Amino acid sequence: MDEVRARASSVPGIDVDRLPKRWERIGDVLLLRIPPDLAPHRDAIATVYREALGVRTVVEDLTSIHGPWRVPEVRWLAGGGTETVHVENGVRFKLDIAHVMFSSGNLEERVRMGRSVRKGETVVDLFAGIGYFAIPIAVHAHPARVVACEVNPTAFAYLLENVRLNRAGPVEPLLGDCRGTAPKGVADRVILGHFDAERYLDIAVEAAADRATLHVHGLHRSLEARRGTPALSEIPLAGRIATAALRHGYEVQRVTPRFVKWYGPHRLHFVLDAEIVRG
Repeated sequence: MDEVRARASSVPGIDVDRLPKRWERIGDVLLLRIPPDLAPHRDAIATVYREALGVRTVVEDLTSIHGPWRVPEVRWLAGGGTETVHVENGVRFKLDIAHVMFSSGNLEERVRMGRSVRKGETVVDLFAGIGYFAIPIAVHAHPARVVACEVNPTAFAYLLENVRLNRAGPVEPLLGDCRGTAPKGVADRVILGHFDAERYLDIAVEAAADRATLHVHGLHRSLEARRGTPALSEIPLAGRIATAALRHGYEVQRVTPRFVKWYGPHRLHFVLDAEIVRG
């Protein structure tokens, strides 16, 4: 940050105390959120950050995510293109940050999933994207299969590329809505990494083997600015998982909630790990 301030101090009209103190780096692309009062200087600010931080491209993160495919909204500011390769935890993710979503804040969850899956398990990922969970699982957990369903053709193309880049042989990419592509009765684990996961609980349970764990993502509104996992009693989604399980002849043995990250000032991103068993 000192280098950024030093370079910015020579640019007329920029209040260095108002410069963004946080940013997201994905591969060699930097995402900045620029305060409205600094908007007239956005191009100069982008050049300062690009040179100070040694990135190839700078874009403005406009914070909006559009539609069920969760397409990001960014504005190019400086440098080259928006396609990049992001490396984390021994995994390479190729993507175009102007067309597909990537959250650095989910790193801990991606690492956890790569460690949670047991050797020889079958995993069904209903919203695979570019391989956020499927690739780390294939690389680190030695599963038998990872069935990766993805409806967005752009994300699916990057999923195929990331399978190739990481030599992730266990991943079986399937293009199309998971309601039509997900297999039935095979999964030791089902991943629902989408905030509309509640609408797909029946698909998840149908994909499960006689015993399985569902990893269900959701959002919880909290008026307290605290980092912590919400209690199950605060999460209606837990009851809806139990209802969906019962509808298909399963019972829920245990549900464990976990905090992932803050998603805006009063909403937190959580995951429910729900263990289900056919009755």
